[in-house]
Amino acid sequence: RPNMIVPFSAHFSFDKIADLLGIEIRKASLDTEFKVDMDSVSDLIDNNTIALVGIAGSTEFGQIDPIDRLAKLALSNDLFLHVDAAFGGYVIPFLDKKYDFDFSVKGVTSITADPHKMGMSTIPAGGLLFREEACLLPLEIDTPYLTIRKQHSLVGTRSGAAVAAAYAVMMHLGIEGYKKIVKRCMKMTGRLVEGACDLGIDPLIEPAMNIVALDVPDLDDVRKKLRSRGWVTSLTRNPKTMRLIIMPHLTENTIDLFISDLGECIHRNVYHI
Repeated sequence: RPNMIVPFSAHFSFDKIADLLGIEIRKASLDTEFKVDMDSVSDLIDNNTIALVGIAGSTEFGQIDPIDRLAKLALSNDLFLHVDAAFGGYVIPFLDKKYDFDFSVKGVTSITADPHKMGMSTIPAGGLLFREEACLLPLEIDTPYLTIRKQHSLVGTRSGAAVAAAYAVMMHLGIEGYKKIVKRCMKMTGRLVEGACDLGIDPLIEPAMNIVALDVPDLDDVRKKLRSRGWVTSLTRNPKTMRLIIMPHLTENTIDLFISDLGECIHRNVYHI
């Protein structure tokens, strides 16, 4: 049966769609920086492979796969290449460091970039972009009694509010607005990492975006203590670290307060208080 190759860091939504469509999903291993390992991807390709997936801003670590290398591999094997930039799509273009991940890379077929994440829009508002309109043709269905004669989505009747909201916020913020938001988030990310390092807690990797994985000792106990103080944190799977997303609504004061509480929780663990 057809198969699709995704990084081990891919979002669980790929497992969902593979199950729905009856596609085998093959997971490529990650390198030491938690980006997809290109040798692993190459080894998984066979005659039944129909698509590759690269992540531009992985859910757990915020890492950006080598999209240019994936694109070359996709082209040489005549494969569809989808870039999941659901979170990173509204971050990466506005970082000081530049990454090639979009349609400027020959071989990228489609991209997801969600306005309801760092796009600052309302939920739900996901975005799916295709390099060529022809990619939509297999999804096309006639809707003769409607003003729009053809549709390309699974959902028929639906609200246009999310589209209007996404358009409004993008027009309001513009490129300069998003630059300011991302710059501020990255500044707070740096503040968090610096504060954690002062406590003797290192990030697992240097954050590429506003996603931080902290190597916290006695993680489960520390998370429970933080939860009792009102801080809700999440986890990465392998390795197991504390995952923190530095979103635009946070302030430097919030970061400082979190670091203070984190330090106290770790201190209490060390001395079994």
